[in-house]
Amino acid sequence: MTFFRRIARRHRDIRRSGSAGFTILELLVTMSLMGVLGTVMFSTVVSVTRTVTHNEANADSVDIARVGLNRLSKNIRSGMSIQQSGLSDLPALAEIGPNKITVYGSLGPTPTKITYSINANRELEESWYAGNSASNPYWTFATTPRVEVIARKIPTTAAALFTFLDEGGAAITNQTSTAYADLSLVRSVAISLTVDSNPARGGGPVTLVNTVVLPNLGIAKR
Repeated sequence: MTFFRRIARRHRDIRRSGSAGFTILELLVTMSLMGVLGTVMFSTVVSVTRTVTHNEANADSVDIARVGLNRLSKNIRSGMSIQQSGLSDLPALAEIGPNKITVYGSLGPTPTKITYSINANRELEESWYAGNSASNPYWTFATTPRVEVIARKIPTTAAALFTFLDEGGAAITNQTSTAYADLSLVRSVAISLTVDSNPARGGGPVTLVNTVVLPNLGIAKR
């Protein structure tokens, strides 16, 4: 017979005998057991809550990184050369750097110059310079961009956002450049986007990667 059954039987016996209540020893033992049970239950609730919180933070980071990576991949892949009057065509990329890229995107009837960079708030910004339709075929672009944040919470410890690769898949020597000689070597761009949406919740940083081939190199937007 369990301890609790013995207590219940004693309680019935006491009631039958006209007495009431438990002995001090029985109350102390019962309170001790309930305390142990409460501690176990509290620890379990805390553990489950912490796990749920971590998973939610991790899921938030994945969602933010996925949206940003998809946007980067689509627009970089659209890169095309820009025709110039009496000069060689401009390469599809106008500027490269570990955390910055400017690409001439072919995303509509007129080309667009798009710059991606990480600002002081550790946000990935997209600066969109619309093409001037009247400048065809020697395209010029607006001087004031439309700016949109496409990813947030990029840790300061994150690896380089961009790595620029040659036709053999090796990183080109100058990873920061605006020079035609360097820009013309780039055949693909490796992207590594790291997001940590809420460090206080303990989800940890999430990194998504993709390598984008530039299929339209040598084709000028006309």
